[in-house]
Amino acid sequence: MNTTHENNYAIYLLTNELIHIVYKNVPCIDLKAARLIVKDRMQLQEGREMPVLCDIRQIRNINKEARDYLALEGSQWITALALLVDPPVTDVISTLYLGTHPQNVPTRSFTDKSEALAYLGIETMDKDGPIPEQNAEQ
Repeated sequence: MNTTHENNYAIYLLTNELIHIVYKNVPCIDLKAARLIVKDRMQLQEGREMPVLCDIRQIRNINKEARDYLALEGSQWITALALLVDPPVTDVISTLYLGTHPQNVPTRSFTDKSEALAYLGIETMDKDGPIPEQNAEQ
């Protein structure tokens, strides 16, 4: 069974296989936003460790405090992390994240959703799913 959730910063879909998070087009992800994003993800997971697909293509700015929080506290219960990026902006953001934070979980960036899902060991989803692209925009 799939469970969905939405807040001001992201849309979440929890399946039996993974949690998919699509970040919304907001001016900046700051520490307050990062804390809410992680809190909501952890509430959905209910302590279950699983892979996470983060679609960060709509992010245009994320401050250092938020990046630090997501990299450290935000990695709990994540077995692998795939970042879906859209060069050049989110590609730079993911490079900053990957290059400046020690990775506690296997993490890679992708421009192709099917490659990101394969990296996470997910072969059963439609390459355009699980969350339609238009739902991520405000």
